[in-house]
Amino acid sequence: MISKNQQTFLKKKLPVYIKLASSMSLVFGAMGSVQAYAAEAAESTEEIVITGQRASVQSAQEVKKKSNVIVDSIVAEDIGKLPDRSVTEALQRVPGVSVGRYTNNDAEHPAAEGSGVSIRGLTQVRAELNGRDVFSAASGRGLSFEDVPAELMYAVDTYKSPSADMIEGGLGGTVNLRTRMPFDSAGQLASFTIKGNYGDQIKETNGEYSGLYSNRWSTDAGEFGFLIDLSTSKLASRSDQVYSRPFLPRTIDGKDQWVSKGVDWRRNDYFSQRDGKYAAFQWAPNDETEVYLTGFQSKLKSEYDENAFFLNSANGDNAIVPTSAKNWKYGANGEMISGDVTVANPADWGLNFGTSTRWTPGTSTTTDYSTGIKWSPDDHWKFSADLQYVKAEANKDDYTLGVILFPPTARLDGVGTESASIYIDPQYMTNYANYTLGQAMTHFERNEADAKTGRFDVEYSFDDSIIKSVKAGARYSEKTADNINTGYDWKTRYDTWTAGGGNRNQITKVTGDQASKYLTLYSFNDFQRGDVQVPAAGYIYSENAVKNFWATTEGVNAGCNDWYCGNDKNALTNEAYRNTQEEKTASGYIMVNYGFDDLSMPVDGNIGVRVVKTDNVAHGHLTTNEVKLPDGTVLQSANAGDFDAKNDYSHVLPSFNLRVKATEDLFIRLAASKAIWAPSFSDMQARMTISAAVKDGITKPTSISDYNFTLSQDTNPYLEPMTAKQFDVSAEWYFDEKGGMAHVAFFKKEVDDFFRRGTSNFNINGIAGTATWLANIGSGDIKGMEVGASKFFDTLPAPFDGLGLDVNYTYIDSKANIPLPKPGTGNGAAPIDTNKDQYGQMPIDQLSKNAFNVVGMYEKDGISARLAYSWRSKYLIAWGSNGFNPDFPDGSGKAAIPIYNDDYGQLDASIGYTFMDNYTVTLEASNLLKAKTIGIMDQIKAGDHVAYSYAQDARYSISLRAKF
Repeated sequence: MISKNQQTFLKKKLPVYIKLASSMSLVFGAMGSVQAYAAEAAESTEEIVITGQRASVQSAQEVKKKSNVIVDSIVAEDIGKLPDRSVTEALQRVPGVSVGRYTNNDAEHPAAEGSGVSIRGLTQVRAELNGRDVFSAASGRGLSFEDVPAELMYAVDTYKSPSADMIEGGLGGTVNLRTRMPFDSAGQLASFTIKGNYGDQIKETNGEYSGLYSNRWSTDAGEFGFLIDLSTSKLASRSDQVYSRPFLPRTIDGKDQWVSKGVDWRRNDYFSQRDGKYAAFQWAPNDETEVYLTGFQSKLKSEYDENAFFLNSANGDNAIVPTSAKNWKYGANGEMISGDVTVANPADWGLNFGTSTRWTPGTSTTTDYSTGIKWSPDDHWKFSADLQYVKAEANKDDYTLGVILFPPTARLDGVGTESASIYIDPQYMTNYANYTLGQAMTHFERNEADAKTGRFDVEYSFDDSIIKSVKAGARYSEKTADNINTGYDWKTRYDTWTAGGGNRNQITKVTGDQASKYLTLYSFNDFQRGDVQVPAAGYIYSENAVKNFWATTEGVNAGCNDWYCGNDKNALTNEAYRNTQEEKTASGYIMVNYGFDDLSMPVDGNIGVRVVKTDNVAHGHLTTNEVKLPDGTVLQSANAGDFDAKNDYSHVLPSFNLRVKATEDLFIRLAASKAIWAPSFSDMQARMTISAAVKDGITKPTSISDYNFTLSQDTNPYLEPMTAKQFDVSAEWYFDEKGGMAHVAFFKKEVDDFFRRGTSNFNINGIAGTATWLANIGSGDIKGMEVGASKFFDTLPAPFDGLGLDVNYTYIDSKANIPLPKPGTGNGAAPIDTNKDQYGQMPIDQLSKNAFNVVGMYEKDGISARLAYSWRSKYLIAWGSNGFNPDFPDGSGKAAIPIYNDDYGQLDASIGYTFMDNYTVTLEASNLLKAKTIGIMDQIKAGDHVAYSYAQDARYSISLRAKF
């Protein structure tokens, strides 16, 4: 129970004591002060002046200690002073949290920064902003944390066990992004940061700027507070990538061998500008009432430029063979590792070698407006009401142009290793007359989503009772989405498998005029810092030609007489690519906070239940193909038109949290709950085509009953949420008051209804059949352990008494039971090797068995230094992804090869010095060891080999921060 005098203390005096106790800087340099939960803050502690990293560690521990659920936090100082440019990179320091290294989990495209967050092995992570729903436009669910400016954050809380008053969603957990409010400071606060950062491969320097102003005033109308926070940052980054493609079964010199489909070399230059805006207003007309209004916007503008060379063999006449019988070297499984390569008839055809230039600009914006009121009329009642509007937008364009040439021979070395290399006659490569204008590809996305949400909560506190309070509330949200995704429209000017009657000399070559207009001679400079040999130079489409894609293709294709005559310029107006969703969600909860204070070991916690009902309508298109008897009789006419797929579901979500105060410093926690994760809007597209085929065993169909109806697609508007039962037990030992803490946690999750491509029945508009689509299939058990400790070594002799250490380790074991469809029922639906061997049950993707963080700290006499190493073990990314789904040699279908990310560790560092009390200069470095991201392709008989190696920038920066 909090009295009115205590409420006055919390609102007006607490910030003064917090400021004296922590002197933390706000993410933009010198941000913030130790933030504790208001309801707990009246428990005053010994006043100790602490600064910097020590303050951030103690603040995070205070949040963990006071919470009534299992939570780990990163305070603003941590984000501001770590060499982490995004929230995602900062989250990897949290026990049980791992980050990915790919854009949209696409193994073909590494992320310039960490991308994709998993908590305790699950990527189904809910995102919140100040305890409210926030999302990206395409999915309508989660948020790309790397898109959010870290400079706007006051703290980041990772909730691992929910309570009934938390918004539903998130199987792994919930990440709440907390911003600063004006009343968090005692009075005026101003800060700014200027920063420059440099990438060692791209060799460019970019600037970052941020600033904050906050103040509060007492007037006759009450107390007012205002805060504004702005940031902008640019990033230029380079990634050099070398690929080895899957090994195909071949007969070489009369022996069964394995030969790679090809090798690729790519350079990706990534550019981004991340802008953040945040403003907050607070008004307390009296001690019982507070009104607030906030506005938040995060905007990311990005583009990547990709230049690629690739040797892409196929089957038949395009298959790679040795130039001589004894020229090749093989590995232990009979896989070709190095040698001189050619094709069966090099005089007429040659190796299928290509180059491509790709340009992909995009923008992503999330805007949040929220307002609310809190009212506590007496010592028992608390009321709160909140209104929120979120709008998210994301646009993406993707253009690729490529050329082809057919060298008669090449030299390959290290296929299936980190340094797959190639040599081709430089004179051949630098003669534009050997090239042919080849392929083009476009891809477009236009995504919009918004949500209107209202929430009301009430809590009543009891005196002298084991029931401390009862809390109840209701929430209603309407969310809409309008998404256009055109897919990848790939065209080629020549069918390179048969063009020219099988004679490369008959294919039209590049003219001098075309070369001067559209092409440029390109070299990979210092590829992977000199570790990999690539062709010295080759012709590619110029950057200008790709950025003027439509003018280029119209010029190239003038008078086109082949089957290729250009990409669809009007794809965005095609309604078949549109996916619109309307979703209404209503939820309510009741929660009891209890406490047994008189026990020798006091116990407290909460128990409650949340009920949620969701109604969704996916607007799309349904096409039913014609069914016709052999004599021409039409049994079912072809039909296509608009289609609304309606789906609704309800869930009851109980939760229980218990804390035992074994001693004043040792806490034991137990938690159990049920959680859900709703499918993304992109997974629920209602764009379907129903086909019919004569049933097996029937030779002369006579009626519609003689036909099977089938549907094959990668989405499903009737998907229901994944669910998980969760159990936790943990212990926390706060063994000193100066940041010393140790913890251990054991957890288990029983997950059902994964989203997997599989086979299930359907009944749509009275047509029943079997669909191979995204479905709720299978289950999995995840169990694991987290352990960690932090300690500042104040008892060491000077100057070593400024040292500190923060370590944590996570172990996760999983067992999946996810039935896979038979190979051939859908591309990539089931893993299958290039010789048609089947893999069977696969592990849960994105889940590393082991992960750890080691952070060394030093803080004394104005010096603040940090050395942080994060590591995670091998994990499955996907199977059958682009580039790892080659055609079977007999042409009967496609393989689907599993790809794993190998062990990955990254070392980051920072050192700063504070002078004249208010100014801090900081040097930072990330990826100091220049770690490479390694992919492993798993083949049953050919063995495991390196699928790719990505060498990314080491980054260095210097910043100046000031606070007044």
